[in-house]
Amino acid sequence: MDAMLSVADQIRGAYVRWHESRGATAQDFLDMMAPEIEMRTVMAPDTPDPIAGATIGIDAARGYFDALARDWEMIGFPTEQVVSDGDTVVWIGRCHWRYRSTGEEVETPKIDIWRFHDGKAVHLLEMFDSLAFARNTGLIAGAAAPVARPSTS
Repeated sequence: MDAMLSVADQIRGAYVRWHESRGATAQDFLDMMAPEIEMRTVMAPDTPDPIAGATIGIDAARGYFDALARDWEMIGFPTEQVVSDGDTVVWIGRCHWRYRSTGEEVETPKIDIWRFHDGKAVHLLEMFDSLAFARNTGLIAGAAAPVARPSTS
């Protein structure tokens, strides 16, 4: 990563390359992370999936991205907006994945909140449609997809 770029520009560039590579490499993200990075998802830590809960440290972060690439095929990850306030950067976009085991796809809004200290990411919280994730991975057995509700107008 170019040390002259703002953290917001580094985030923006990393997500563009992530999208263009279809998730082939997470190296840009790993390069931005402090050795003690804490990554969290919206999924509870006891969710039986390798990307659930929290990971602490760069090796655990690498393991997270390896599990993601192993289990999911990225279809798209477009950026809609990057918002920065001091050492906090919020990435807003969408993600579209295919679960390799079932071929099922999930497309969801996604928000990642990054916190930096001394130019390195120390915390990442990712938010996405965890119900769609649970359906596609079979964590919710027999869960039906949402049904469109009739208009009340």
